Amino acid sequence: MIIQVGQLIRMALQDIGTVAKDETVAPDELNDALMKLNFMIDAWSARSLMVMGTLLESFPLTAGTASYTIGVNGDFVTPRPSDVMSAFVRDTYNQDTGIDILTSDEFYSISDKAIGTGRPEALYYDPGVAQQGSFLGVINLYPIPDTSGPYVLFIGEQKALTEFSALTDAVLFQPAYYRAIEWNLAVDLWSQYYPSSVPVSANVEKQAKDSMRVVETMNNKRVTCTMEVPGSSLGGNSYDIYTQSYT
Repeated sequence: MIIQVGQLIRMALQDIGTVAKDETVAPDELNDALMKLNFMIDAWSARSLMVMGTLLESFPLTAGTASYTIGVNGDFVTPRPSDVMSAFVRDTYNQDTGIDILTSDEFYSISDKAIGTGRPEALYYDPGVAQQGSFLGVINLYPIPDTSGPYVLFIGEQKALTEFSALTDAVLFQPAYYRAIEWNLAVDLWSQYYPSSVPVSANVEKQAKDSMRVVETMNNKRVTCTMEVPGSSLGGNSYDIYTQSYT
């Protein structure tokens, strides 16, 4: 099924009773609703369960370089990811080695970030400040890639949901998103047509919550718990808490 953004907006307006089936919607109302819709899409991008799947991309690493910008004008040319969920490095023999994803605290606690003794073992992703003009994130690797490569970095990313630029844009989301967009937009538009003393219709609110729950259930990912046992055959090498590396 192919549906346009303007059709979903019209359906949302009908859901809250402000537009009759055959009534023409004023252009300024449609444009205001489009802006509201993009605000909602941007907010959804910050919720992992509203973003479907993880995109795997690969980028060559440069020996001696630990940090890489990522974005449409970055070292890694691709739309800036909202988060990096997983990563691994592939060497010249096509052998893959997993990389730990660090928090900012974990990365900043590494005292010597200039170590360049082999393939990277850890990655910290800084998505950048919210108001930057270039919209570049930064991928930091530890240790620094050495000359034993070349290495190729593979990252599993979550990308922000794409905004709509025009009412005639086709909605390219999975079908489960259609109802979620329609009914949650209806909730967002309610305050533009009714005074604050009139609460959102119980039916509209229920449809919005139920449709969003369907999307979140669809996007829910199973997580496998693991535990490293130092020195065991399963865990590989032991971890030195002082050097913050495997020995």
